[in-house]
Parts: sequence; structure tokens; C-alpha cells
Amino acid sequence: MSQAISKNRLLIFRLLMLSFPLLFFVLLESSLRYFDYGKNLDLFVPVPAEYGDANYLRANPAVASRYFSKVGRTPLPAHELFLKEKPANSYRIFVMGGSTVAGWPYPNNVMFTRILRQRLSGAFPQSHIEVINTGIAAINSFALLGFTDEILAQQPDAVLIYAGHNEFYGALGAASTESLGKERWIVNTYLSLLHFKTMQWLHDAGLQITASLNKETIDFGTYTTLMGRMIGEQRVLYNDDTYLKARENYQANLHDILQRLSDKKVPAVLSELISNVRDHIPFISVDTAQYPSADAIYAQAQQLESDHKYARARAEYYRAKDLDALRFRASEDFNASILQVAADFATPVVPIKSYFEQASPQGLVGNNLTLEHLHPNVEGYHLLADGFFNTLREQKFISSDCNESNIHPAEYYLEQWPTTALDRALGKLRIIGLMDNCPFTPLDNPSHALEQYQPANKTEALALQVKKGEISFRQAHVELARQYAKAGEPNKALREYLTLISAEPFRAEHYLFAVKEMLNIREYKTALMLLHGSLKFKKTLIGHKWLGQTLLALRNPKEALTHLELTQKGVPNDPQVYYFTGIENVAAAQQEAAHNTLSLLTALSPEYPGIEKLTKMIETRWPQRESTENSNAQYVKIYYPS
Repeated sequence: MSQAISKNRLLIFRLLMLSFPLLFFVLLESSLRYFDYGKNLDLFVPVPAEYGDANYLRANPAVASRYFSKVGRTPLPAHELFLKEKPANSYRIFVMGGSTVAGWPYPNNVMFTRILRQRLSGAFPQSHIEVINTGIAAINSFALLGFTDEILAQQPDAVLIYAGHNEFYGALGAASTESLGKERWIVNTYLSLLHFKTMQWLHDAGLQITASLNKETIDFGTYTTLMGRMIGEQRVLYNDDTYLKARENYQANLHDILQRLSDKKVPAVLSELISNVRDHIPFISVDTAQYPSADAIYAQAQQLESDHKYARARAEYYRAKDLDALRFRASEDFNASILQVAADFATPVVPIKSYFEQASPQGLVGNNLTLEHLHPNVEGYHLLADGFFNTLREQKFISSDCNESNIHPAEYYLEQWPTTALDRALGKLRIIGLMDNCPFTPLDNPSHALEQYQPANKTEALALQVKKGEISFRQAHVELARQYAKAGEPNKALREYLTLISAEPFRAEHYLFAVKEMLNIREYKTALMLLHGSLKFKKTLIGHKWLGQTLLALRNPKEALTHLELTQKGVPNDPQVYYFTGIENVAAAQQEAAHNTLSLLTALSPEYPGIEKLTKMIETRWPQRESTENSNAQYVKIYYPS
């Protein structure tokens, strides 16, 4: 009996001993959460109150901290907002990828996802189209797999993926500075545990200990770009162990992403990858027993092109790119992986290579559509939008009922889209800054092209100020718009303001900048659309005031009065509001109200220049103050006092 009791006690003792570590970590996790240790690493977070009353979410500016800890920089996600509560009639698309999806090096108005949303909205007006960009520079398929469940929680109707160039040097890539090794299960286990505060604490403590003990750390001060800082293993030869492991991990991650989407019955679209093969020489060329050097193959391609043997030249340019040992451009093996995984799930693939080849002289993709080794230029981003749009339409993702009259060639959208010379100049400067440094120039001999850059005109000068941080992107566009308005070119001014709206469509003040210009030239219908956009995101008194004025000009006095009264309550001493209210009273045949408003205006501001005009309007309409008939026919144009 006593022996049995002893065995039970021993069992209890062992269980208690085993439970102590678990209990310790439970208490530690609870304490860290209670004191709000670390960062919120959720993919989506609520937006600040500045965006209005609606309940919006956005990609978390800190989410990339999951993947970056050693290089001293954490890239930001695309600035994208969407409603927390999905509207009943909406079709919600999420787009995943790296810097190309994020639209680098341009401002957000050039992101192909913004162009795609506009095109889909025109083609399918019966649906409220949402295209939500989650692109972040220098992330790869490990991050995309980590994002998938959080995207699924937001009720997507489709997920689009353009990714694969960052599998070696992107965060957690096989050859990256930010690497955890080449074993996929280790990386994914680490990422899954990072949602615990305890793991964040251990991670931070480990970094501090490593920094204090390791005296041979890289001096990242010499790597001024994120691209340069991400290079861990400089030479990754074609089909060596690192190469094969990176491709294997990519294909497995892509498979798991599509499996999770398929399990939730959410369709996906993948895309082939493009890069500059004609006009970008290999970064690092290595001659091995198995393969010739990338430089030698590139030279052969150039010779074949000069001999007008374009098909063979194209094949050799791609081969030279694949043999480049510094792997910032995905090899064609990765496109093969995309096609293979897509076939496993019957997932459509955007044949974007053919789009770029067909738009390039002799089918050789180079500087005509790309800026350096792979990022598209403005024309290239429109081609990306065109490829995804056509695939979604052909596959009937949204609806089989398409408004054909609202579908135009890609060139039409390129011409109409609000992109200006300032956006192109900003992209140009960022590319110059990138190519001033490693890996485009030797680490010990960086270029100084950006320092020596001389602006050719006012637009380039403003872009340089933005690049230096002296003014904001917004200030530069507003300054250009004001110059155009002063020169009597209101359409060019409007385009600058529309660029701001496209880049940050959730900022009410951008719409108001454009409204002011449209009211000045009496473009009331354009102003009306812009005002509705502004008030959608933020209820402002100036928005209601201008909407009242605009509706009055468009002969809608009843609705105009609603907005003018809202303004009057908010700013009771604004004489301009009383003036326009008086005009509305005349248009609506409200005799007593018109006289009362005139009296209030006169008492408030006796010198107001609109008093004389309003008085004449009232005397003309009611000479003896007897008639009360409706007289919209007597409507007069708005007078804008100076």
C-alpha cells in the first residue's frame, strides 16, 4: 500500500516538475501581454481617426518587423485602406507580393493595383470593387504564406500573387542577411511562434546578446540601400545547393498558399515574372565546369541580336539572366514552378512575359519597360494591370456580365491615368540613388550620380527636394498645380491634384484641393464628384459649404440648402454661407427666408461684396414682396466674391 502511495507521489511530483516550465511561459506570456511588450505584428490594424468616421483597416506599418531585424531598416507596406465591415455588394481582391506589387520606385498612384481597381470598376459597375495591396519591398513567399490566414479572415473574393524575385535575398531567403537557414520548417515554425510575445522577447534578447558578443558584424553604413544590405551569400551558382533549396522552398510555400485558399474556396491568380534581360548585364559572372559564365552568354545574345537572330537572342538573354550568380532576378525555373503549382490547383496564370515581349522591340524586354534589373516603368506597370485585368475578365472572376463600352486598350488608361512628370522624376531619382550603390557599383567605389544630379526644369527640381526630404510629395504636386493654375492651365492643375487623390484616395483634403480649382473655372460636375469623394471619407464644413454652392450652380437648390444649413450651424459667422443661402432662397422662391438671410448677412458683414447682388436678385424677383411662386427659372449663376 505504502509502495503504491509512493509511486503516486512520484508521478505527481514528475507531473509538477514538467508543468513548471509550461506554467512559467504562460505567466511570462501573460505578463508581456499585460504590459503590452513589443510591437503589434498583425497584418491589418485600425486606421487613425484622421480618415473619418468609417471603420477602416490598413496594412500594419510595423508588420515587416516579423522578417527584418538585422539590416537596420524595415520597409513599409503599401498605404492601403479598406472597410472593416465588407459591404454587401463588394468584390474584395487582395494582392500579395514584393516591391513590384508595392509600385516601387514610384508614388502609390502608379501601383498597378490602383489602375486595376479603376479598370475593374468600369467594367463591372454593378459591384463595389476593392483591390487591397499588401506589397512590401524585399519580402518573399515565406511572408506571403504567413499573411494568407490573415487575408482569409478579411473575406476575400480573390487573391492575386506576383512574387518570386526575392526568394534568395528577400527576408528569410536562403542567401539573405536576414536568413534563418535553408530549412523551410524551421523558418515557418519561427514565424508561427512570433505571434507570441514571449518569442518576440526572446528574439529581441538574442539580438542584444549577439550584438554585444559579435565583434565582426557587418558595417551596414557602407550599404546605403536596403537591396545592398540584404545580400548575405553573394554567389549562388545555378543549380547549386542554395539555388535548389530556395526554389524548393518557393514552390512548397506557393503550394501551401494555394491549398489554404482552396480549402476556403477563395480563387487565386498567379503571374509569371518579368525582368530586364536585354539591357541589364549580369551582376556577377562565374565560369564553372557545368555552366559557362553569364557574361559570355550575354555577349552571345548581343551578337545574335546584332545579326537579327532575335528568337535565339531572346533565349540567350534569358539564359544569361539565369546564370547571374547574384540572384536578384528570378530564373526561368521559378516561372516553371509557378506554372506547375498553378496546374495542381487549376489556378489561372497571367502570361505577363508575352505582354512585355509583345510590347518590346523584337520581343526583347529591356529599358523600354523596366527601370533597372526588374522594376517596371510607368508603361510597364500599366501592362501588369492589363494582364491581370484581362485574366480576371476572361476567367469571369467577378461576373460574366461585363460593360464592354467601358473597356479600352491599355494605351487609353496610360494616357488618362493621373500620373505626371513629377511622378516619373521621383522614380528616376530613386533609381539613380539605388544604382549609385552596391550591387550596381562596387562597394568600395560607389557612384555619386545623385549628388551630381542637376535638375533640368522646375518639376525635376521639386522632385529633388522631395528626394532630399525638404518637401513632401503632396507639397510638390500642390506647388505644380498652383503654377499651372496661375499660368491659366486648369486642366494640368487638376491632373496634379488627381495624382494626389490616386496616391492617397482616403485623404479628404486632396479632393478639396481639386474642388477649389474646378469651382474657379465653373466645372461644377467635376467638382460635384470630387466633393462626394471628400465627404465620403471626412465630413468637413468646407466640404458641405462647397457642395451647397456646387449643387446651387447645378440647379438643385433643395439639396443645396441642406448642406448650406449644415455649414451655417458649424460656422455661424461665415458671410459667404449666408450669401449662398440667400441665392438658394431666391431660386426656391422662399421670399421671407431670402429677406431674412439678406438682413442677417448685412448685420454680420456690412461690407460684404455680395450684398448688392443679392439685394438686386430679391428686388427683381419680388418687386413688391407679394409673389411666392416657385421660380427656378429665375436661377442665377453663382457669384464668387473676391
